[in-house]
Amino acid sequence: MADEVRFDASKVQAFLMTEARILPQRAGAALYAETLIEQKESMRRTPVLTGAARASHETSLPDLSDSEGITCRISVGGPGLEYVVPLHFDLDAYHANGQALFLESTIEESRPYFAERVAARLGYRG
Repeated sequence: MADEVRFDASKVQAFLMTEARILPQRAGAALYAETLIEQKESMRRTPVLTGAARASHETSLPDLSDSEGITCRISVGGPGLEYVVPLHFDLDAYHANGQALFLESTIEESRPYFAERVAARLGYRG
């Protein structure tokens, strides 16, 4: 069993809010770097026939003006790739590789740790 270090969520959130207010570009860069890790994992889980769905993943640069705080968004699909939505949500489809819910499962699995990872990238030590 590996040792696990867990931080107090309220303290992590307070740290991130302060960093975002004082150094938004630095906080945005940390958020972007961690979001790219999630994009890569989602791409790894995306079913591949032609590779178009996997290649269509995009992560936005940090939006420092969002009323919710600093945001980065991962998008998948786009014009000509309308099949990506059913590909993502069809739980009954057989995939020789990859899986349904490739983006959603990635985000849900990282949710408990994501803020801590961004905070650690910014030097948070708890």
